Amino acid sequence: MNQQAYDTVSFSMSDLLFGILRRRLMLANFLVMGLCLGLAVVTLFKPKYISEAQVLVDNLSTPYDQSTSQQGEQRVEQIDERFVASQIAVIDSEDQGQKVLRQLDLIGKGEFEPLADGVGTIKQWLISAGFSNDPRLMTPEERAYDTLVDNLTVYPLPMSNVIGIKYTASDGKTAADVANALAESYVLSTRERQSGNTDRARTWLSAQIDDLRGKVSKSEAAVEAFRSEQGLLRGQTSTLSSQEISELNSQITLAETASSEAEARAEEIAGVLRNTGSVDASAEVLNSPVIQSLRQQQLSISRKITDLSATYLPGHPKMRAAQKESDQIDKQVRREAIKIVDSLRGQANIASARAASLRERLDELKTKEGATLQQDVKLKELEREASANRTLLETMLARYADANARQDLNLQPGYARIINTATAASAPYFPKVGPTVLITTLMGLGLGFGLAMLFEIMNMAARLQQAGVSAPPLATVQNQPPTIETAHVSRTAPQPVVVPDLVEPEFVELKMQRPTPKPQTVIQPQLVASINSPATLAESFALLKETTEGRGLAEPVARIAAAIGDIRAKTGAKAYCMMSVGGFQDAAFASVAVARTLAMAGIKTIVIDADPGRPAAMDMVGLPMGAGLAELVAGSADFTKVIQRDPASEVKIVRFGQRGDDFARNQVATRMEAILEALTQIFDVVLVHAGEASPFTPNAVKGTRAAVFLAPASRQRDAVSAAATLAQRGIHQSVFVKLENVANANERLAS
Repeated sequence: MNQQAYDTVSFSMSDLLFGILRRRLMLANFLVMGLCLGLAVVTLFKPKYISEAQVLVDNLSTPYDQSTSQQGEQRVEQIDERFVASQIAVIDSEDQGQKVLRQLDLIGKGEFEPLADGVGTIKQWLISAGFSNDPRLMTPEERAYDTLVDNLTVYPLPMSNVIGIKYTASDGKTAADVANALAESYVLSTRERQSGNTDRARTWLSAQIDDLRGKVSKSEAAVEAFRSEQGLLRGQTSTLSSQEISELNSQITLAETASSEAEARAEEIAGVLRNTGSVDASAEVLNSPVIQSLRQQQLSISRKITDLSATYLPGHPKMRAAQKESDQIDKQVRREAIKIVDSLRGQANIASARAASLRERLDELKTKEGATLQQDVKLKELEREASANRTLLETMLARYADANARQDLNLQPGYARIINTATAASAPYFPKVGPTVLITTLMGLGLGFGLAMLFEIMNMAARLQQAGVSAPPLATVQNQPPTIETAHVSRTAPQPVVVPDLVEPEFVELKMQRPTPKPQTVIQPQLVASINSPATLAESFALLKETTEGRGLAEPVARIAAAIGDIRAKTGAKAYCMMSVGGFQDAAFASVAVARTLAMAGIKTIVIDADPGRPAAMDMVGLPMGAGLAELVAGSADFTKVIQRDPASEVKIVRFGQRGDDFARNQVATRMEAILEALTQIFDVVLVHAGEASPFTPNAVKGTRAAVFLAPASRQRDAVSAAATLAQRGIHQSVFVKLENVANANERLAS
């Protein structure tokens, strides 16, 4: 068993296929067998037609045909999955099937009579073996119902209350008639169910109403008779005695209040007279008309005394006469006040006497009321019984009215309605001539192909055994490459890339030799400007300020912006990536500077930090850390939160985000094309700051159309290599910006 033996008798997949094709006759035979089988199926099997009706199970009652409870709430039947399943069982029940068979007069006719052609031999064998029931032992109704059940399918439509009723028959009209009759019979049965319940309710309610009417009459008569016998006449809200007691209590309270009030006023006036001798402080006295008249006279005498005092001395007769007249008025005021006190005390005595009289009357009524409490309790008991009978009678009458309103079967709402009527199918669903013949033919061809493959593999194994070696595994045979006796391939050794010095402004073509039959030409990026490399963030801020003001690097930055404008005018590109090769923060600085220059020219520009490294474009404009692309693709932030405005211009900035791990970078790279497509619909220029060029850069800038490389002269070869890599990813336009004083910048940074 050596390698030479395998080389002599080895075989491949092509050998296997050629061996199968050599058995064309067997394949043709199986193909014909499959075709004949399909034709036999189409010819021998009777065509089957199928029709479907659909019924919607729903509460079809309205507020006008529903009975209401005593609380006024309508009773609504809940329709859920269990209810629909119950209705499916009703449709599939034997009662419904027998009703449809009798309605359509199908018992003992056509396909509903299996014994019409007798019992075949195969059927008899199955009956003898116990695999089938003997139809001869069944009644014609049972045989017809079994046929109906075998061809009937009742199922619920998903996510709905619709029930589908499918029936299969050898005639399209029969299938449609059975499906429609079953749907109509079911809908009618729901109405009959409601009607039967209504009839039973009407009969029961009628008997109850007759009984309750007699009870209500008797109970109300007993109430009135007992009230008359016991003298329990009622006022507006209670019995007369109770109402009189309540009124006496109110009058006693008013009398006692009036007595107390009059006594208090009298004591007040008397106290004022004892303490001061004057009634000026008593409101009750001052309100008296007599006192008011005396006070007016006193005021006139006082004015007179005042006028006389200007001419006469106190001892003058006129002065003495005026003073005597004033004293007389004071005495009259005092006497009048005493009369008022006596009057108030008299009023208090009268009110007190009246209260005492009312209290005596109240005591008499209380004694009388206590004697009638037992009769009142009995009266209330009779009234409650009469009220209960009256309420029950009113409820029964309302329900009886509802039942009478729905006495007609056609007025019953039911639980279902037909939404799709079955129609007679014009073509049978089985057997389909074309698909059946095609499937059986393909099955025959597949069977023949499989047998031919098996026979060929067995023959190959036999040849290997005859050669004295064992057959290798099938996987090895199938996957083994064809043996190559000799192969002479001349290849050209790869040559190093020759990159000439950068010149401006013309393109320089580089001929690169590759290990392929045809060499490939790579175009070197065009040099558009030279800028100084800032070493620190503070130096970047200063250079950006000078550039914005038209000083410092304004001219080279304007050249970069003009180069982007030329590419945009020629190709229509809107998305550009900016990266550095051997720089520090040059790409971030240049991205912001170019963006501000474009914005000052009226071009809507946005800068995207596609690299999590620092410093970034957001650092150049002084934006803090926050949500960015990482949060946008993760779904925790939207565009309105990740887009920020440059404080010094109209440029918009999109931060990378607070996550800088590899997983976040891969997520951002995966969605970068979609993000750029969305932003280019809004902005004229989208600058993608990719940071320092790395193996991850091609994925990070996916979707851009042109590239701007910033590199010192010593790294121009690397810039060309990066441009070639991006060209393979579809970024064919690129320009080069030469960095000056990179070494000095690194020294300043290190210090």
